[in-house]
Amino acid sequence: MIKRTLTLIVAVLISATTCPGTATAAKRPNVLFIFTDDQRPDAFGALGNPDIKTPNMDRIINSGFVFNRAYIQGSMTNATCLPSRAMIMSGKPLFRAPLQLDSGVLMPQVFQKAGYQTFATGKWHNGASSFEKCFNEAEAVFFGGAARTHINVPVNRMIAGLMVPYDAGETFSTDLFADAAIEFIEGQSEKEQPFFCYIPFTAPHSPVTPPGKWATMYDPDKITLPPNHAALRPELVDQRQGASRRGGGRGGRGREGGDGSPVDRAKQRYAAYYGLISHLDHHIGRVIDTLEKTGQAENTIILFATDHGMAMDSHGQSGKHNAYEHTSRVQIVASGAGVPKGSSDALVYLYDIYPTLCGLTGLPIPDEVEGKSLAKVIHGKQAKVRDHLFTAYMDDQRTIRDDRWKLFYRSKEDRAALYDLKNDPHELNDLAAKPENKDRIAKLKVELAKAQQLYGDTPEVTARLMRSRGGRPGGAGGRRPAGAGGIARPTVDAPALAKRVTEKLLAHFGLGGTKAESGLAKGKFQEIWTQLHAAWAGDEKSVGRPDLIQGFAKLLGEQPGERGGRVGGQADRGGQRRPADRFGGPIGTSGVIARAFSYATDSDGDREITAAEVQAAAKKW
Repeated sequence: MIKRTLTLIVAVLISATTCPGTATAAKRPNVLFIFTDDQRPDAFGALGNPDIKTPNMDRIINSGFVFNRAYIQGSMTNATCLPSRAMIMSGKPLFRAPLQLDSGVLMPQVFQKAGYQTFATGKWHNGASSFEKCFNEAEAVFFGGAARTHINVPVNRMIAGLMVPYDAGETFSTDLFADAAIEFIEGQSEKEQPFFCYIPFTAPHSPVTPPGKWATMYDPDKITLPPNHAALRPELVDQRQGASRRGGGRGGRGREGGDGSPVDRAKQRYAAYYGLISHLDHHIGRVIDTLEKTGQAENTIILFATDHGMAMDSHGQSGKHNAYEHTSRVQIVASGAGVPKGSSDALVYLYDIYPTLCGLTGLPIPDEVEGKSLAKVIHGKQAKVRDHLFTAYMDDQRTIRDDRWKLFYRSKEDRAALYDLKNDPHELNDLAAKPENKDRIAKLKVELAKAQQLYGDTPEVTARLMRSRGGRPGGAGGRRPAGAGGIARPTVDAPALAKRVTEKLLAHFGLGGTKAESGLAKGKFQEIWTQLHAAWAGDEKSVGRPDLIQGFAKLLGEQPGERGGRVGGQADRGGQRRPADRFGGPIGTSGVIARAFSYATDSDGDREITAAEVQAAAKKW
């Protein structure tokens, strides 16, 4: 009796982390979420750029619903990609979005619960633990902020609920992610279960190295620079103390250099940038074509968005953490099943995407989500969702805008700029000094103060966020796994592993043989797990994943992997993810059961298991 009960419990735990969700769902529309990295809001042919060729992004724009005034709310770090993704996945504003996504109900989890098959490929900047909770399937996933190259990118695939690093060879990152998405979409074509497919590409993030023909696709002499570019308007460059030009990343995203005039060098840079975007566009087209070829396009909502803008020397800025329009504006476009063609001037944020996708698919929006559903705007039942839009960058740049006017305030110098975005979308003329704008500035300052209070923008929170990068420390990436070979996919026989764990557990406590069939008191059952926890914790109050792997390895008579049995690329105590190239062996069964045990007991999600958590879990079992 005891043996059968324990085996069933262990099997359930393992299955919960190795099998996709099986919740039934009506055939709701599929969701394809395409997300690009460091793409300027003006880098689209369909949105008025005469130089760039983006026929496939234009397909989405021309057939879909475009939000003309969409923004990222800001960033407290040079790595603006990090809070951008945190806000989208949590549905929360900048000052309340958890950077590691280690709390709350995340967007893919809503779709999981509704019976969707969730899949991801591409960049995840917010920690492996949160990723594993969101997706049933994953292939070619890059954990980090920026890789050092677009080839040999360190990627991971999901095997039995675990993210395992493998060698992707010389495949360019954009090709790699598109291939993974295409394979997934093709595999879903005969299934009734709806899917949520998330493709956060790493392009056109630096290094700006378009491959093959794309490198020479654009003639620099034919490039038109933005009218606010420093090479054209050097007087726009802010020479005052504290005006930062940093944050451009690797691969020549910083100050202009090399031969030729500043204009010539800027055009060369844009030609390469546009080449990388057109290469990305080509592969987005392959993904869309796959939807159409497999007959799934009519029942799929495509959500296209950019994570933030990019300065590229507009206003003399070279990064992606300033409050000018070229950097804080984004593109959000919805297309496909049930989405009418159109556009809106509503003031919207990236973190409105979460509740919007819930609204478009008929799913409930969790109470904790603070974004606004744009579903009614898309369907013409609502004109706007907010009267003012606020952005914040680091500890000195704050803006507030309404339908026309934008106040750009630098608190350290108590200096305000005022732009008429209706007539001056490139922010060429600061109108703050004009007497007739005095009252307008005063009113916008009042609205700015209200927004700071509403969103929790305090000096204390700002300082904390500026100290924290979240996710993978330092945004490190780009290391190729040691020993170029691929990593074997382990096969997990959950019932057999459950039986093995049960037998070892009973033997460990001297409860094998006839004792195992005679029954076990409830208190004794809980005591077994509590004693195991105490043995693994030693003098500590809690155990982490490495301790669990070591403990189960000892129980099963296995040799744990190196570094305390940590599974390839998994987190150590404190939740920090170690570089994938420090590992390379196949996943052991101790790692599988440790992951299952952790998920079943870690009630607060901090990846540290206390005795109280074990006791509470055992009581439920």
